[in-house]
Amino acid sequence: MARTNPAPLKTARWAEVRAHVAHRASFRCEHCQRFLGMTGEADHVVPRSDIDLIGIGVFDPSNLQYLCSSCHSSKSNRERWSRQERAPKRVRSNVPGRHLFLDAAGISPTQ
Repeated sequence: MARTNPAPLKTARWAEVRAHVAHRASFRCEHCQRFLGMTGEADHVVPRSDIDLIGIGVFDPSNLQYLCSSCHSSKSNRERWSRQERAPKRVRSNVPGRHLFLDAAGISPTQ
């Protein structure tokens, strides 16, 4: 899985876009509606790892939503899990004695 570069989000331009998104959302979480002031997080609706495929810029406000840290964490975790489900399964190494151990523990090698 490719990691995204956090550097664009540590700029004055990002702070300006984040403030715009917060104001547009009336400083409330766009998911649970909790008032956040400026403590919320500007979240990319289409993840940053996928925006190049679609042609959206990192600073495009139409791809941003204002979320509380709890809603942002939940969304990010769902995205990570969905990426893992699409990723090819890793093949475990064939260490000598592994099957003996798994048999003794009552574990199927496909688990």
